[in-house]
Amino acid sequence: MRTPGAENCVQKMADVTNTAQIVELWKSSKLSPQTRRSYDTDIRQFIGFVLGVSPKQVQLNDLDLRTVIMNDVMAFADYLETKEYETSTRARRIAAIKSLLRFAHEVEWTKFNVAAQVPLPQPKDKLAERILTELEVIMMIAHAPKGRDRLVIQLLYYTGARVSEIASLTWRSVQPGHEGNGQVTLYGKGQKTRTVVIPKSVYQDLVAQRTSTFADAPVFVSRKGGAIGERRIRKIVADAAVAAEISGNVSPHWLRHSHATHSLERGAPIQLLQATLGHSSLEQTGRYTHVRPNDSTGLYLPK
Repeated sequence: MRTPGAENCVQKMADVTNTAQIVELWKSSKLSPQTRRSYDTDIRQFIGFVLGVSPKQVQLNDLDLRTVIMNDVMAFADYLETKEYETSTRARRIAAIKSLLRFAHEVEWTKFNVAAQVPLPQPKDKLAERILTELEVIMMIAHAPKGRDRLVIQLLYYTGARVSEIASLTWRSVQPGHEGNGQVTLYGKGQKTRTVVIPKSVYQDLVAQRTSTFADAPVFVSRKGGAIGERRIRKIVADAAVAAEISGNVSPHWLRHSHATHSLERGAPIQLLQATLGHSSLEQTGRYTHVRPNDSTGLYLPK
């Protein structure tokens, strides 16, 4: 069964004559520029491994994808393990190879999907290690400079937004809500839009620091006058964590995880959390119900 993206790409297959063109066609089906860059690096590393050359010397046409066999992919997976990469890195690189070879088969460039049965490395679930306590979040907010930086942290926490969603936020997406609360429309993964409610106090502070009357002006402005970048947001969060004496490489995503866990612990319906986070399935959201359980069989053992 072909995916919708593959169906569209079949129309272009008349112009495809080599691996480089198949790879470019495959990458064009990916929405994120960062994903395309990462996948390009992964494919070049795979080709370099198969040919026994440095990835830096690889030209995509050096390898005909139609000659790749399952053993090549399995051997590449074993090689990545010997290099002691993080499990998540190995999983991403194997996933990239599997995705490309599946695409090549779906558009009928190859006769078989030779990577179909290659398993992905299962990364350790580190979610529990990336959740702040409510006190730690409060301390981060308190230690962040008043104004933009403090509001960045508050909005990340109270909306559960991804860093890219906060960086691209404009005033058009910030509106008054019921009972003095505010509402923020977020544009997330898969070009999906969702609207979340923020507390009255955060909304008032956000509006109070507005300096532009243009609806499409960025909510958070950089020193140069444009929209704040994702790198800067990560630095704001990391600095606040250090100031609050919190250990670990705290990132904006930790605040998203904390939002999910704290809201569930306080009785928020899991379906509401799914909508707030923009998860496509309840299974994704359900991870948070197992992160900090209130009960365990160990509590029933003799003390």
